[in-house]
Formats: sequence, structure tokens, C-alpha cells
Amino acid sequence: MNDTMKFPPQIAMVLATLLALLPNLSGDFVHAALAAQKDSDTKAVAPAGQIPVALPKGKKLILKDGTFQLAREYTVEGDRVRYWSVERSQWEEIPANLVDWDATHKSDAEQADRDAELKTKIHASQLAQLTKDIDVDRSLEIKPGLFLPDAVGFYALDRDKLVREMKQSTAEIKTSTGREVEKILSGVSMIPSKKIMDIPGERAAMRLTTAEPEFFMRPADSREPRFRLLRAQIKGGRRILDNISVHFTGEEKHNATEMEIQTWTPATGVFRYTVDERLEPGEYAFVEMTDEGASGYVWDFGIDAPGTKEK
Repeated sequence: MNDTMKFPPQIAMVLATLLALLPNLSGDFVHAALAAQKDSDTKAVAPAGQIPVALPKGKKLILKDGTFQLAREYTVEGDRVRYWSVERSQWEEIPANLVDWDATHKSDAEQADRDAELKTKIHASQLAQLTKDIDVDRSLEIKPGLFLPDAVGFYALDRDKLVREMKQSTAEIKTSTGREVEKILSGVSMIPSKKIMDIPGERAAMRLTTAEPEFFMRPADSREPRFRLLRAQIKGGRRILDNISVHFTGEEKHNATEMEIQTWTPATGVFRYTVDERLEPGEYAFVEMTDEGASGYVWDFGIDAPGTKEK
């Protein structure tokens, strides 16, 4: 008997067709598999210089056999645990007694600590970016997120939490002409005289809108400046700060409206000034004092009533 298997003509034709197609099918299958593997490798390894794509974030539902399910969230319902599988994007259930709850809660706590640490690092990075142009050896945070400028100067903190630089002005100290003439005509030099300290103009250029401003100064040297804060009276187009009566002995008596101020030292080389009372709308000036008395250097400003339009 012949060992060769015989098939009916119809079956033999089908087998012959399949055999003819098999090489092509095999080749196509191999090429597809290789392409899929290459694509997978490309996604798994990020090009140099790029941040790899992070794994989907979720909670670890740790099982007693040492494995875990990555869940976006989960709830315990009776003796079952229902969770949303990050891996399969669907709701699933497992018996609650399969879960290692101690390990799961510990994993949750560790993840919370890592999240808090990451937030702290992000905040520090943002703060470093905001303050990158500030001299760290001289920077002073006077309010949360608000820094005093590094440069030498006199600054005012207004209602809108903006630090404004105050410009130095020069006050004039004039002796009463009538008294000087009287001395000359009478020949008596021991006649009391008067002096007036005033600033040209009725309004200071610096306008503040708060009744409780704060002031900061960075002097050019290490000295501690001494100031009087005076309220001006408007007269004849000028701001009169002080009427000074001079006795024939040389003793001076000042007639000025002085506001009580407190001096603080928040940092080395920085002085802060606060006012003991609310400032009414009007014109004011810081007058620097020396061993010889008031100098002609002043820092003037005005307090505007709320709602006052800028002139």
C-alpha cells in the first residue's frame, strides 16, 4: 500500500492555496511584530534632553501576596473593595481580605509626603525665579513676596502694597527780614529773631493714599539718621514746616506740628519708620536732624483723601 496520503481534488486545491500564501502571511506577521517592538522601544526611552513621560499617577492598593493594583481611587463596600484601575481604565472589585491594609496606608502616607516635598521644591524654584535679580546679601522681605529695593534711598509703602521711592527736596530756612532791620537800626544785637522753614509749592510730588504708611531708608553710610516728621501749613504758595523763635541767647523754640514716629531696625543698614497715629489728608515732610539742628534736606509727601483723583 502506498504511504502517500490521498485527498479529494477539492481539498487538495484548498491546501495548495494555503501553502502558497503561508510565506507571505509569515513575513507580514514578522514585519508587523518588529514594527510594534520598535515603536514600543521608542516610547520607553525618551531622547536625550527630554523629560521621560511619567507613569500614570495613582494609589497603590497593596495585596497580601506582595503585588499591588494601581488605583485612581477606591472604596470599601462591605467585604469587597471597589477601585478604578489605572492600568485598565475601568472599575474592578476584589475581596477586602486580599488587601494588606497596613502596607496600603503606609504607601498612601509616603506618597503624601513626596507630594508635599515636590510642592515645596516648586515653590522654592518659583521664588528663586522671582528674586533672581535681587542682591541676596541686601534683600529684605518687608511683606510676604514684597522686597525692599537694594539701592540706597528713602521708600514709602503705600496702601496698594507698592514700594515707592521718595525724592529728596531742599527746604529753605529764612530769617525774618524785619527783625534783622530792627537790629541794624537800633544797634542792639540782643533782640529775639524768627526763622521760617518752608518748601516751595503747595503740594508734594509724592502722593500716598493710606493714613498708615510705612517708611524705609537705606542710608549711604552706616550712620543711623535722625528724623522729625512734620505736617506743613500752606501759606502764600509754600509749605511752612516750622516757625522758629530764636532767643538772644541763641536758644531756639520751635512751633511745628510734629507727628510721633517709631524707628525700627529690621536688618543691618535698614531703618523702618512707623507713625503712632493715622495721618490726616495734608502735606508732610521728614526733616533730617543734625547736631547743629534741622538740616535743609527733607523728604516730602502728601496724604490724599480716599477717592481723590490724581492731579
